[in-house]
Amino acid sequence: MFKKITAIAVGLTMGAMALVGCSNVDTATTTAAATDAGASGETASAQASTGEKYDIAFIVKSMQSAFFINMTDAAEKCGQDYADKINVEIMAPQTPFNIEEQIQLVEQCITNQVDAIVIAPCDSEGIVPAIEKANDAGIVVVTANTKSNGGDITAYVGVENYDVGYSLATALFDKLGGEGNVILIEGKAGNSTSEERAEGFKAAMENYPGITLLSSQPADWDRASAMTVMENCLQTYDDIDGVLTLTKDMGLGAIEAIKAAGREDEIVSMTFDVDDDVIAALEAGDLYASGNQNEQSQAYIAIMTAVFALDGYEVDDEQILPISVVTLEDFQ
Repeated sequence: MFKKITAIAVGLTMGAMALVGCSNVDTATTTAAATDAGASGETASAQASTGEKYDIAFIVKSMQSAFFINMTDAAEKCGQDYADKINVEIMAPQTPFNIEEQIQLVEQCITNQVDAIVIAPCDSEGIVPAIEKANDAGIVVVTANTKSNGGDITAYVGVENYDVGYSLATALFDKLGGEGNVILIEGKAGNSTSEERAEGFKAAMENYPGITLLSSQPADWDRASAMTVMENCLQTYDDIDGVLTLTKDMGLGAIEAIKAAGREDEIVSMTFDVDDDVIAALEAGDLYASGNQNEQSQAYIAIMTAVFALDGYEVDDEQILPISVVTLEDFQ
């Protein structure tokens, strides 16, 4: 019989910490939550003393993104905190967001006979065959931040991306007084994170008949690409009131284009994720608001979820962390 742990309690506790601009994770909170949630009353420390030591691969989309560097920092800390229990290896494609290279990394993990793979897929559909191969090899697979469209996934740990798009859009539309012309700059086509956020954005528009979506285009999560998309929109449309980018790197690229065109006073900009660059943009008045999703917590909890599963615990298949929309006031 499986032991049952309601791992969502861990996720919600960690999510509530609001780790804005901080790479440290309070592991005591994680352990306490696991203790409270464990039906058998066993603590994470007790699990760590079972004698099993697991090899866990933590695969992100890029090591050229501050967001994913934050995730890997938390993954490394988890490995240090439970060094007697797990070996954590950080992996990423050399070409940022390259699904072919990420598939090769999964295949390398299979060859190396790791016990678990925690992965943020570059392409939710494209990663499926590789995950199925990992399943066939008996490897536990947990997705963090981005879902997979298939394969046997032990758990997804992250935010509900539809809600991200809906919440950010609602905040932007309210700032505009329910009227105006807006631009949406999406992530990468075929990626569930981007697609679900865009769906949430468009669903929110139904509540604001005075909002017109002028353009919705992907920029592949890339700052330079987002700058180019925004430059094209600025040349095409004389009247733009607001722009939402679905991650902060793209947000900073869009801001560059807006400022270069001298139109920063007429366009309200919002994005998603929080780090020092975003806080600086808020302080400068370049951004009105951003969304915070606690990526460090996602990484740490995803690894611990894999550990719980390997130890024979039944874990919740989705662990949804809360999000918040922050403005400059939240940092004063």
